[in-house]
Amino acid sequence: MHPRSFVLVARDYRSGLPLEISIEGGIYQRIETKPRENSKSLPWIAPGLFDLQINGFGGVDLNGDDLTKGQFELLCQKLFENGCSHFLATIITRPLASYLGILKKLETLRQELSLNCIGFHLEGPFLSPSSGCRGVHRPEWMTKPDISWLEELFLASQGNLKMITLAPEIEVETSLRFIKKADSLGLAIALGHSEASWEVIQSCVIAGAKLWTHLGNALSHTIPKFNNILLNVIASDLPYVSLIPDGKHIPAVAFRALTSALGPRVILVSDAIAAAAAPAGNYFLGQIELEVDNQGKATEKSTGRLGGSTLKPFDGVFVAQQLTGVSWRWWWDAYSVRPAAVLGINHGLKEGNEASFCLLELLPAPVLRALYLKGRKVYP
Repeated sequence: MHPRSFVLVARDYRSGLPLEISIEGGIYQRIETKPRENSKSLPWIAPGLFDLQINGFGGVDLNGDDLTKGQFELLCQKLFENGCSHFLATIITRPLASYLGILKKLETLRQELSLNCIGFHLEGPFLSPSSGCRGVHRPEWMTKPDISWLEELFLASQGNLKMITLAPEIEVETSLRFIKKADSLGLAIALGHSEASWEVIQSCVIAGAKLWTHLGNALSHTIPKFNNILLNVIASDLPYVSLIPDGKHIPAVAFRALTSALGPRVILVSDAIAAAAAPAGNYFLGQIELEVDNQGKATEKSTGRLGGSTLKPFDGVFVAQQLTGVSWRWWWDAYSVRPAAVLGINHGLKEGNEASFCLLELLPAPVLRALYLKGRKVYP
């Protein structure tokens, strides 16, 4: 049941002007500028953050087989505390036969709690097993795309499987058929953990691919000067490219360069693991054991490879601003409106849209004051 109608006044994150916003039934009914209103004492209003890649959060691993309802609810609430009104629960590469069970379990939890998890992202198992591309994903569990498997999982998720990341060069023609089938089901296909050529990427775009997953990561340290994934993706017609703005996955100069080259195609993701919003120590990502230091850097204990991040979504906007000098307003769209667009969702301060938004202060330091989901206050 939606809360009663209400009106609030806050500063538009895009223009800084005061807005009077009427909300009814969880929807923005009317948004009007009030230029004569004194805006200095008003909080800023911005769309709720939208993360396409949450592996875990707040001490909870979404890839674990023993996930409980209480743990899932805790994870969702911790994401509310960090400005995240929508997220995709992300399942990394695992044995093929195990996906059906974990998706059914997550979908049951998602329906029972009806919070901010809007569906699922499978990062694997259709990735490149090459040493430079695989990251911490287990190559022995990787395989070629399978359309009948896709259909089975889509049904198991009750249509809430929303995104799959794959490496198309593993079997190009099969991948193109897989992308077309996924697109027909309303799934977004992302490319990633891949060494695909520009020609293959372009063919995937024509087939319906929407995104590159965390560019600059899952990439060999030594690559050809001109024929490499960074240039292939930048030169491609992929609509969107995600980056992890934690200052650890991509150094500041590289992050700045990629932002400049990609422009409004950039979206932000956290790639968060259980250690996000949790103390340093040892954690698991599925069956992968990770060590997290006091600076929040997460590495696989056995190899030293980066294994996801401990980034909190609200912080990510302002870290990206620090790394690039680009306004937080621009980065806020990169972490809200544009990720939603990858899934075909209209998300933002617009009449008729779902009223899911953050109220924040910027001075003396950025702080989240409140988060609303469909017109209902969910934090604090």
